[in-house]
Amino acid sequence: MTARGIDPAVAGGRLRAALEAVADSLTRADIDGLLSAEDALESAVADCARLAASGAASVALRAELDGSRRALMRCRRLGASLGEFARASFDARGLAIGYDPARTAATMTGRGFETRG
Repeated sequence: MTARGIDPAVAGGRLRAALEAVADSLTRADIDGLLSAEDALESAVADCARLAASGAASVALRAELDGSRRALMRCRRLGASLGEFARASFDARGLAIGYDPARTAATMTGRGFETRG
C-alpha cells in the first residue's frame, strides 16, 4: 500500500473495470449503466492521480494502466460510432443535432412548452 493506503494494482484495476463498464454500456446504448459507471470512474481516476503524484507507480499499476488504455480506446471508438449512428438517425428524420430545449422537450414528449406572455 502506498499513497494514503491506496494499493497501486487495485487502483489500476478499478480504473480498468470502470472504463470497461463504460464501454459495455456504450455497446448497449445503456444510459443508466453509463451514468452508474461515472462515480466508479471518477473515484478510480482520483486514486490513480494520487498515486502518480506520489511517485508510487509500480509494475502492477503500469500493467493495469495498459489495460485501462485499451479500454479507453474501446470507449472512444464506441462513443464515436454511437455519435455517428445518432447523427445519421437524426439526418434521416430531417432533424439537426444540437441543443434546443424547446425542440428537445417537444420531440421527447410529443408536447411543446406553453409560455405565458
